[in-house]
Amino acid sequence: MELDGIYENMTPRNSLPQAAKGLSQHDYNLGQNSVFTHRKPRIIYTALALLVLALTVALSAVTSLYLQVKTTDMISDVHLWKARLEKVNASIAALRGQNEILRQRLSEIYTVYKGSLYYFSCTEKPWVDAELSCISKGSHLTSVTSEDEQRFLYNKANGFQYWNGLNRREDKMTFHWTDGTLYDEAKTKEFWVTGEPNNDKNNEHCVHFSRKALKSWNDLNCESPLKFIFFLKEPEMISRGIDQLGQVMPPSHQAAF
Repeated sequence: MELDGIYENMTPRNSLPQAAKGLSQHDYNLGQNSVFTHRKPRIIYTALALLVLALTVALSAVTSLYLQVKTTDMISDVHLWKARLEKVNASIAALRGQNEILRQRLSEIYTVYKGSLYYFSCTEKPWVDAELSCISKGSHLTSVTSEDEQRFLYNKANGFQYWNGLNRREDKMTFHWTDGTLYDEAKTKEFWVTGEPNNDKNNEHCVHFSRKALKSWNDLNCESPLKFIFFLKEPEMISRGIDQLGQVMPPSHQAAF
């Protein structure tokens, strides 16, 4: 029958492939298991290698991103601290400048000479305003009664122009000291600049130190703004003067001089 032929051409389910002819079914199965056994580690190793590679790439990416963020933060911090340092340096420079100005002004403001405290103003005023400022401190523009005092004053003035208390504002002819000291023309004639006083244009009635020299007096228009000098003699007046000046002459007091 035809069915018999069909069955004859079919290979039995458990029959061995042609390449395995000569092997028992048991040996063939062992060989197949050995092949699969050798393939499994390779697959696992390959998968592990790919996983490690993926992790390495991911770690590198994360590390790179972290370093970028960290670098950006560090750069920002550097700029921030640099800006702060510049501000600190600027503040230090400003303080040094103010300290130097204060030191110079303090050296100009007051000094003691033969028991009297002399004040040298930092600001300039017309003669009358300068005298009023001195009166408000319990004094007057300075008088000069000796060559020693004259030398002390012009050396301390150091070439800057300062009003003193000598003037002829009342009668435009006779000089007198505003603090009431008697003016001795013969004794002080060597203090005038050669050719002075000349009352130029009949409008120079106040006297100032014009230079760093024994002959330093010059008559000048009283409206000219100059620095000025006054002094305190009595101990209690000296103490009051220091108190009024705030001892170190703060800005609020400096403006008054």
